[in-house]
Amino acid sequence: MSPKRLKGLGASPGIAIGEPVVQETRPIAVLRITLPDSRIDQEIERFDSAVETTAANILKNRDRAASQMGEEYAAIFEAHHLMVKDPSLSKPVREIIREERVNAEWALDQVVGKLVERFESLPDDYLAERKLDVLDIATQILRSLHGTDITHLEDLDRKVVLVADDLPPSVVVKLPLDKILGFVLETGGPTSHTTIIARSLGIPAIVGISGACESGLRSRRVIVDAFEGKILFDPDPADVEEYRSRQNEYLEQQAHLQRVRALPTITRDGHRVELLANIDLLAEVDAAVSWNVQGIGLYRSEFLYMERSPLLPDEEDHVGVYRNLLNAMGDAPVTIRTFDLGGKKLAREVMGSEEANPVLGLRGIRLCFSKPGFFQTQLRALLRVAGEFPLGQLRIMFPLIACLEEFRVARFLVNRLTEDLRSEGYPIHESVPLGAMVEVPSAAVMVRELAKEADFLSIGTNDLIQYSLAVDRANELVAHLYRPTSPAVLRLISQIIKAGNEFGTDVGMCGEMASDPLMVPLLVGLGLRRFSMNPQSLPLVRNLVRQLSAREASAMARQAIRMSTAREIEEYLLERLAITLAKIKVRV
Repeated sequence: MSPKRLKGLGASPGIAIGEPVVQETRPIAVLRITLPDSRIDQEIERFDSAVETTAANILKNRDRAASQMGEEYAAIFEAHHLMVKDPSLSKPVREIIREERVNAEWALDQVVGKLVERFESLPDDYLAERKLDVLDIATQILRSLHGTDITHLEDLDRKVVLVADDLPPSVVVKLPLDKILGFVLETGGPTSHTTIIARSLGIPAIVGISGACESGLRSRRVIVDAFEGKILFDPDPADVEEYRSRQNEYLEQQAHLQRVRALPTITRDGHRVELLANIDLLAEVDAAVSWNVQGIGLYRSEFLYMERSPLLPDEEDHVGVYRNLLNAMGDAPVTIRTFDLGGKKLAREVMGSEEANPVLGLRGIRLCFSKPGFFQTQLRALLRVAGEFPLGQLRIMFPLIACLEEFRVARFLVNRLTEDLRSEGYPIHESVPLGAMVEVPSAAVMVRELAKEADFLSIGTNDLIQYSLAVDRANELVAHLYRPTSPAVLRLISQIIKAGNEFGTDVGMCGEMASDPLMVPLLVGLGLRRFSMNPQSLPLVRNLVRQLSAREASAMARQAIRMSTAREIEEYLLERLAITLAKIKVRV
């Protein structure tokens, strides 16, 4: 059989070769199939078998949760087990199969639909939300009926290439990432949170590949070429040999970059650039330190929530993680962003409901303000840990600030909690550095006012581009419209950097643009001197900065920012930077 080749978008560089394991999360289509009388008893047995399989899997989850998280967490799965074994679910399904002579999937769908309607009619919001538990259980039974309820990914005992229709961050953080050779996703874009994690850990990833799951189910081996966005299912031996050679070449290049990691990040004409790391998990700290990082420019604390979900982390959970993070970084500064939940990182346990348009809804600082107890738990922990270290080693950053009033409210809460903690006897600093993410166009327009009051600013280009261009960055249908070279975006960035210089406010960038080889010279030319990125990008950016002249980059930036279209800017940058990029073997 000749190999099947698919094309997607390379989102995290590298080459992976291995066994594909498929994880589908999309709803299973349910069709009504009329059965002959001779098949009825067999269909009921098939349904009963699927229920038993689901119940057994839930008990495994319960035992795992009890050992890892405690009995309180395990109780959630105990409730699910009672639901799946409840005769009020299974008995009417059997009756519909027998009376209407239909398949088990259709019968289950009819019963579950009525149960959901009953839950939705309840006046108590908490009880009404239990419909989600019913739907979860029904999905598990459906997967058992279809024979697609594969071994839990948390229990992988071998290295595999994970092929999925979608893979939310809440699932990724619970994976044994040391067993993942590569990701292949049917959905998503280059700045989705899953691909950001993959880049940070050096795991090759390709996104936006229709039909990948279907092909993966039929294949025993897959090659992931995340440089060119190519996937080969059931490759022939010649392909395997070729890609093994390319994989070894890439690893040799990485080893060379590792050897020069101690070199200073300074342009040819003497302008120093600070390189920091973006991290989601404590497991990424070792990689950041190995690449000679100068600090953590962004710790996405919401992944602490995702690791604990569905339980909320308490104050001591926060304190333990933040203390370990600062200890691991030694004297280097650490910037911790408060929870940026909501949007596509839905937080059902916090929000209590879903939203029709979550990207423009209750997310980031808005969600924190709407749940003050939840927010204050995190702020108390941050202030406590900051007090255990020298002033300035821990910096607090607020996400999705859209106006000056929001920053002032956040600062007021910090000041009030500082007084409370001191009255409780904790050693708290007088003024922990407080910063704002500039990722909403309104904040960029009003950045001079924000720069006067914030201790530092960080440009979050992932959302700034998304909101400025009205492009959902995780939607593969419009991902091609997500253009970092948009002149509108570049002018906003220039304005932010100038405001920081005017008021002596540190300005950094922690969006994915900070690690884009095509954009780094332009950003240096605009005056940016603080870049934060996934750890795997650090050596490439360091080498690139060392090849640049800040004076020449400034002239180039002035020329580019006057251009009218993203395409013009891209072509200009490619033309001007081709020689520089070739020197360090950058793929563009």
